[in-house]
Formats: sequence, C-alpha cells, structure tokens
Amino acid sequence: MQSLHLDFTTLNQQARYEAWNDTFAYWLLVLHDTSNLYARDADEAQSAMSLQFDVEEQAVAAEGVASNEELIPTVFVPIAPVTLALRWSPFPAAVKSLGAPVYADNKRGDSLAVFTPQTLPAAFDSTPDEQHFSFLLRQACTHAIKANALVMLVGSPGWDYDEDGLLAENPVSQQAMRDFGFVYTLRKPSFS
Repeated sequence: MQSLHLDFTTLNQQARYEAWNDTFAYWLLVLHDTSNLYARDADEAQSAMSLQFDVEEQAVAAEGVASNEELIPTVFVPIAPVTLALRWSPFPAAVKSLGAPVYADNKRGDSLAVFTPQTLPAAFDSTPDEQHFSFLLRQACTHAIKANALVMLVGSPGWDYDEDGLLAENPVSQQAMRDFGFVYTLRKPSFS
C-alpha cells in the first residue's frame, strides 16, 4: 500500500463518489488481535466504524461508548470518536510518520492499515486536520506502546462534514467518551 494511492482524491474516485464529496472519515485504534476479520478486511472495518459513529452520539455512560462488545476492547480500542476531515486522507501522513504498514487493505475507497507504533515528536503541520491527526496519532502510538499492541487506521470517503453537530452539542456523550478513555471527544479539530 503506497501512500500515493491513499490520498483523498484517489480514495474518493475508488469509491466512485462525485468530485463534490468533500469529507473523509477515519478511526484510529489500538489493535490487540491482528487475526480478527475486522483487523484484516477494509469493508468490515469500515462497517464497524460506521456503527461506532452512530453509537458515539447516543452514549450516556462509558460502557455505552463501545459499539460492539466482541470487538471493543478485545480486538481493538478507539482513542477518539470517528473523526471527519475535509478533502484530506490521513493515510499518507500515517505512512510518512510510521513507515510502511505491516498490513493494509483497500476496497473501493474503504481502507485500513496496521502500523507498528513509534514514539513521535510533536508535529507542526499546516492544516487543522493534519494537526489534529498528528495529535491523535501520537496518542494512539503512546497507548499502543504501553499495551504492546499495534495502531490501526480505518477510513473512507463519502461522509458529511456537518455531522459533528450532534456530538458537539452533547456534553453527556462527551463525558462518557472521556470516562471510556478517549483523548478527544469531538469529530473535528476544535480549532478548525
């Protein structure tokens, strides 16, 4: 999997979305079980991400943050809610920071990549989405190193950037996420 083929435009074209589609969703996870189907198949991982997106907005307690008890926390653990970015895919930045993935899969724009975590310095990237991803990636790596685990990145185009409204206005869900262990509780950078 080359970072050149995982940029937003390429993934958007693979998914056969129109050029006006401007949103990419991604999910950063600490991965414990690399043999699980959800850690190996981009479509399955994207399906889990989509379900998680819906569950996060309805969570009223920490135990309600996990969308699937068979996956979370035994297979993987999210460190933040499903995140939205404008016309940008985090996969090239992940490859640049962590090197080639140990495993990757891509199907019609749905993508996943598994990386060996590294201690990363603070990054000074140009856009709010890049800065936010750098922050989340450092946090995911820190958690993965402590757990002797890997980092998994799941993503796909075709989302709505304005969907953050429900979560941004729901302090109960945000508190449930903090109690669960999320390092950030919004779908977009607060400085965007």
